[in-house]
Amino acid sequence: MNSIIKNSKQPIVEFFYDLQCPWAYIASKRIEQITKRTNAKVIWTPVLLGEIYKAIKAPQGKAGSATDVMPLPKRQYITKDLLRTVQRYNIELNFHPRHPIQTINALRLLHATPQSYRAALTRAFYRLYWVDNADISDLSLLLNTAQSLKIPYDEPLDSSIFSNKKYQNSLSSSTARAVEYGSPGVPSFWLEQYPGGGRLYWGQDRLNFVEAALTSISTGVSIEQMDLLKFYPRCSVESKFNGNNKKVKTLKFWFDFSSQYSYIAYTQLSWIKKQAKCEVNIEYMPFLLGFVFDRIGTPQTPLLKLNETRKAYDVRDMYEWVQFWNQVGDKFKFYYPDVFPIRSVNISRIFLLEPKTLECIFKACWVDNIPIGTSNDLLIETLNKSGFDGNALFQATQQNVNNVKDKLRENTDRAIKLGMFGAPVFQVDDGELVWGQDRINVVLDLLDGWTWQSKDIETMKKDDEKAKL
Repeated sequence: MNSIIKNSKQPIVEFFYDLQCPWAYIASKRIEQITKRTNAKVIWTPVLLGEIYKAIKAPQGKAGSATDVMPLPKRQYITKDLLRTVQRYNIELNFHPRHPIQTINALRLLHATPQSYRAALTRAFYRLYWVDNADISDLSLLLNTAQSLKIPYDEPLDSSIFSNKKYQNSLSSSTARAVEYGSPGVPSFWLEQYPGGGRLYWGQDRLNFVEAALTSISTGVSIEQMDLLKFYPRCSVESKFNGNNKKVKTLKFWFDFSSQYSYIAYTQLSWIKKQAKCEVNIEYMPFLLGFVFDRIGTPQTPLLKLNETRKAYDVRDMYEWVQFWNQVGDKFKFYYPDVFPIRSVNISRIFLLEPKTLECIFKACWVDNIPIGTSNDLLIETLNKSGFDGNALFQATQQNVNNVKDKLRENTDRAIKLGMFGAPVFQVDDGELVWGQDRINVVLDLLDGWTWQSKDIETMKKDDEKAKL
């Protein structure tokens, strides 16, 4: 993160979105709330998500959706995360039974719409798609909706507007500009006033960074001087447990030593315990992510297999989270290792045999740049320097003392059965999975007593159909 953002009379954020994306729909609700708090201006810029994917060579299914090509466990999780997210922000959403619906004509009409009216028409179109489940590829529906808002257009509001080259080109050039800024998809947010040539954030779950940047632009206060935690969204839950009457909850922490995000999350476990309104017992659950990847059909090193745009974004995003947690949580050091991926079989077995090695192993992998996953000699030496009998521990794991090989295999099989596809993963009292160090706010809410109604998309579709009968 940069220290000081260029001060301006009014902060400006450009919001890139496609009506087809439910996450962009959520972002459209949240960005308006954020800009009110920061006195910022939003530039509403519709883009073609499928064309972004094509430009950056991102995999996509027949209907142009990136979700279609995800392994099944990830698709199922993303669905639940979507439903959990709309409940967290109290956003109405009925998943469209015919999703995805073609949005190109709706987007062209939005480009024909003056910027001062574009937010209103965007809201109307999003409601048609994600609440009313209407067919927004219907040209008459689009025209009638725009007409009902009494929007002044430069030309007659009729079907000719959809074939107008000016608006077709405007949509294409906006999509190309999003790609130029480094957008891996939508929703994306471009902050031109950010130093160093601007900054792009991707995803509604990065709006905490967007709000911090807009606040810095508005106030002239550097991001490092801010309380970034106030931008990290939480659900308000009144705890009934205080003082000595705190309820005890178990937080299972599923991790792989080879995962940088597992390490980042690990550094904040003590902070989570301090923040929670209940007593938290951490249960450490190491598993082999590589075996999970192999079983569900994911590349062994997903980051290295990403397209260049996504890879560049993810690396920058990773370091931004490192700085975020160092600023709001427990401070830690981080160094991306020269030897990657890290082979974690032996080091995971050693941890299961001697749990006190946890910090030593994580530090060697992600701070000291010691390739203990590929060199048994360095592994033993590192353990010795930390006060353990490295050779004895290593030999014990090879001989399957205390069934550590079986325990690691059982953890991995259990992770697959539960539907895991990445790390870290959290579980509060064996409840729903929460994936990612960027969802620690959700973990805290669940620890504090927040609950949500879990439904899958198919159930939602059936409920919607029943309601229409």
